[in-house]
Amino acid sequence: MLPTEAEKLKSISDQVMQLGQSMLYTNELILDALKNCDVCRLNEIQILPKKERYVTIDKIDNLIIQAFARYKPEARDLRKLVAFLKITNELDRIANSCNSFIRDFPRALSNQLDKNIILEYSIPLQKSSVNALSSALDIIKSHDKESVDEHYKTVVIEENTNDDLYKMIEKNLLKKINKDVYLTKEYQDIMAALRRLEKVADRALSIANLMHYAKVGGEINNI
Repeated sequence: MLPTEAEKLKSISDQVMQLGQSMLYTNELILDALKNCDVCRLNEIQILPKKERYVTIDKIDNLIIQAFARYKPEARDLRKLVAFLKITNELDRIANSCNSFIRDFPRALSNQLDKNIILEYSIPLQKSSVNALSSALDIIKSHDKESVDEHYKTVVIEENTNDDLYKMIEKNLLKKINKDVYLTKEYQDIMAALRRLEKVADRALSIANLMHYAKVGGEINNI
């Protein structure tokens, strides 16, 4: 790879990481608010505004398209460029999920609901999402196969944990609905909001899959 091409690829990687770190920070703030049982703090979280986010994503995507047009990237670099092009979309979907949770969760969590059982599972749910996203971003920074594989395994484990936790939340809240039928809508709204957090881990796994293939190539073995 020529120096100019290497610089362009590094610039793209750095900007993707910066966008990813912004999404990670948002999810860490959500986790902190849940841990402190301070739902009101969710309303204070400032997510990168949609307009600014789209400008950033467009800038990254344009750099990738220019790299395709001006250079002839080798197979490994080509995989990275394609991965980055898709990862910006995954990060945007994470931002949308966070926005929806921050908007809907405080509204749905009325005093009539069993807040203890909701937070009992929502905190580890969000913690697994944060861990999954953090490890997915670590793959972008990794330079050796062993490190890539290790971080990838962590993402898979955290995403599986995330799925299991959400199933437990659904099971327990459905029991609550059976006991308090008049609160059906409220509990359904809580489940819908928490589903947004579960989606963050899904998107993190998608990022991990893309970067694992980009850096290692071949087939990704099931963990």
